[in-house]
Amino acid sequence: MSKTLFYLNRLCREKNFTLVAYYVNDWNAEFSPWEARDSKGNKTFSGKGVTTLKWLEEKCIPYVKYHISDEAPVYLAGYSLAGLFSIWAMYENHLIKGVACCSGSLWMDGWKEYMEKHTAKENVYVYLSLGGKEEKTSDSKMARVGDRFREQEKLLKEDSYVKDSILEWNKGGHFADSGKRLAKGITWLLSQN
Repeated sequence: MSKTLFYLNRLCREKNFTLVAYYVNDWNAEFSPWEARDSKGNKTFSGKGVTTLKWLEEKCIPYVKYHISDEAPVYLAGYSLAGLFSIWAMYENHLIKGVACCSGSLWMDGWKEYMEKHTAKENVYVYLSLGGKEEKTSDSKMARVGDRFREQEKLLKEDSYVKDSILEWNKGGHFADSGKRLAKGITWLLSQN
């Protein structure tokens, strides 16, 4: 998070915003929208993202809106599995007005079918970011991430509730410049208002 804050400080000097970061105990459980298996067939994603989203809806977002600003739009930004969680949460919740999904785990089983059946709940902005090398892997499950991002972008462009969306390709693989890429996504969202 410190690299993201460093880049945000450089990119958003003129913007007034509040950034709320939250901690989860089990990344694979608390950010996965449903149970799924990893690329080796192990059940490592237990689908407790529903609980995380409920906490955001009922506790976190109301607290921030009450104490800081009821008028400010709510954006979710996440990297890797947190990126998948962010875009899934946008489809599930009307409070979220924008998403930065950076190197999101859109390769996960069930995502293609899910995104084809859902539209955004409200007018939203969506920033997608993927490393150019991420789809160039011998792992067949993870290799489909590039196609999933292209399909996701197409569906967002067709969704009448998506005010604007962008897919940005970056140099490198999954772990290249994660803080900078997340900051770029947040900056893009902040520039939409």
